[in-house]
Amino acid sequence: MNCTLCSQTLSECNQATFECGHHFHLSCVLQQPYSSLCSTCDNSAPNLPDLGLDRTVAISASIASRIQQRQLKPHTASTLMQRLTQAITPLTPQATLFSDHLHHNKRLTCIAKLGFEARDAVQERVKWSDIASRYNTVDMLEFGFDWDHMVSMGITPTELQKFNWSQQSRVLKLSATKMMQMNMTFSELAQLHYTPHQLLELGFNWQTLSNMGGNVATWVQFGFTLEDIKRYWSPTLTQLVSAGFYDKSRVQDAGWPMDEVLQTLPSMDDRRSGRVLRLNF
Repeated sequence: MNCTLCSQTLSECNQATFECGHHFHLSCVLQQPYSSLCSTCDNSAPNLPDLGLDRTVAISASIASRIQQRQLKPHTASTLMQRLTQAITPLTPQATLFSDHLHHNKRLTCIAKLGFEARDAVQERVKWSDIASRYNTVDMLEFGFDWDHMVSMGITPTELQKFNWSQQSRVLKLSATKMMQMNMTFSELAQLHYTPHQLLELGFNWQTLSNMGGNVATWVQFGFTLEDIKRYWSPTLTQLVSAGFYDKSRVQDAGWPMDEVLQTLPSMDDRRSGRVLRLNF
């Protein structure tokens, strides 16, 4: 049996049955202008539907219908007279935009039921800080905010800290390339307190970190030992020299334990390009 509203096969759960006996998809019925009337029978006759018990489908269909209505009737800019009236009235103006509901401190679940989506916040140029300061990470993700939305709205590395590792890696699907869209510095990355495993999973290899400013003075901000750096990133002798790990004064200024450095760094006895590299200690 097919639903005459969409011509698709009817299923057991997503179904509305009218008193006349006609069957439709529940989601289709709820998106009709007059959902209490059977579209097949004479609309003048009282004919109420049994909407069933699938509350999830009903809510989703209702939200989809409101989104569709908002898209068909986009919000128009207020006139000068309307703005003046809103400015002088002692009453709170009616909320018509996503930002209006946001400033009224409505829950994101309520805003979603009114037909608003994450892209509405982006289109209205809402700042991510206004979202992050009001809602928890679970609510933000369930509302539909993804990484592209967050970047467009100006998320900062500090605000990214609100999300746990599972949310960052599995839901937002972050990578080094995506995170660099924040114009993040090496120091800001260090403040996110990732483990070596997490940094490598995100794609922060030695070259990427070097391009961000990773050197003997900045690597210390991660709190890793030199042995950790050597084990996980396997830098070459040339890369270590370029980063300043063989410059005694820079090593001391950065606060690295000298004994650890001497025990961990590879020997500088190798001949390269016809010259002998010598330790500057």
